[in-house]
Amino acid sequence: MPADTEAVDRLVQASSYVFKATIRQINASNEPTVRAAPGLVVARVDEAFRASPSVGAGALRGREVTIRLAAEGLDVGDELILFATEWVYGINIALREIGRRRVTPQAERAVVDAVERLPIRHLESRLDGAVRVVAGEVKEIKPSPVPDGFSLRSPNYHLAVVRVEAHLKGRGGGSVNVLFPTNLAPPWSRAPRLKPHQKAVFILRHETALKAPTQFFTALDPADVQQREMATKIKALLREERA
Repeated sequence: MPADTEAVDRLVQASSYVFKATIRQINASNEPTVRAAPGLVVARVDEAFRASPSVGAGALRGREVTIRLAAEGLDVGDELILFATEWVYGINIALREIGRRRVTPQAERAVVDAVERLPIRHLESRLDGAVRVVAGEVKEIKPSPVPDGFSLRSPNYHLAVVRVEAHLKGRGGGSVNVLFPTNLAPPWSRAPRLKPHQKAVFILRHETALKAPTQFFTALDPADVQQREMATKIKALLREERA
């Protein structure tokens, strides 16, 4: 992979916002909680390639946002591709720049390609950190035997007993115990909710927060439960990991 393609990949992965923008004001802010100062600009979002799920790329397009620059050298009217992280989300959005590119067809194509690669890059990272990866079916759901507290932020785990049909990473018996949260509040809101007879590829880690016995696993990221049709792709990614 060319060096700049790798650099764009890293910037996209590190950014919650990636967009093409035109600078409208220098040393300015349109967010009331952020005082105008040197190093701040207001920019119009001409095209959004990636945005925080709470905002969405469609809602970001056409908005004016405040940006805390990582480097100087911009003027009103400049067009560029910005990589940024969230800073303030008030009446308007204020972002922190972590990188930029001049607007060219090649740069836009590189960014679009990098954004399209994000799901696979994320899946690779989940596979890399997994203790076990199995294809199987949820045999039953029952109360968790592992106490997890009674606070508003407790996961309220249930236990899914998964019948293993194929071991893709790691070794074990014919079934595996997977704890999954039923609390819909953060930080559990995006975790998979397993169901009886669900067939999937499960990307598993040891449960560590509650210091549960090692025979209990979790799949807490949305990417940790994949459609069975992804098994061939996952096998290929695991072979690349071992290579």
